[in-house]
Amino acid sequence: MHPLFIITGPSGVGKTTVGLELLKQMPNMQRIVTYVTRQPRPNEKNGIDYNFITTEEFLKRRDNGDFFEHDEHYGYFYGNSRADLEKIWQSGKIALFLLDPHGAKTVKNIFPQAKTIFILPDNNENLARRIKNRPMSDEAFTQRWIAVQEELNYADVCDFTVVNEEGSVDKTVQKVKAYILDFLK
Repeated sequence: MHPLFIITGPSGVGKTTVGLELLKQMPNMQRIVTYVTRQPRPNEKNGIDYNFITTEEFLKRRDNGDFFEHDEHYGYFYGNSRADLEKIWQSGKIALFLLDPHGAKTVKNIFPQAKTIFILPDNNENLARRIKNRPMSDEAFTQRWIAVQEELNYADVCDFTVVNEEGSVDKTVQKVKAYILDFLK
């Protein structure tokens, strides 16, 4: 059985920050980089944060069956490559996904052996501030905030939950790492 972990949580909770730090500390782990049709945000790098592709390219790949999982959020397509996952497993590494709760549910249904780790916010005020720091309209924020409230409910069915306290990402990373290492024993 191939090890597979999913770090999930609502938008702005810090799942990417936690996941990227975890990857630095665990060289035997590799992230599945999601394909997306939106433009990169400032500081996002193609192939690192996401694989940024055109809608046309995405639809072509989807129709060819390249994605084992795909969805549309906020007007953009997101998908994960079957070949990318197989490459990670063939190299003997642990696969890591950084996904929103909807994507996490989908991947968990496809790979029931996957372990889900939900990152919770320390409070709603900090979470709202982090989301507002992203480039988006007030209308987009309102839409995202409504989705966040629903996404928080997914924590109840995850295998492990951890609160990402403001200014304590190192503690969060250590808790997630300890859970993973304990599971792999």
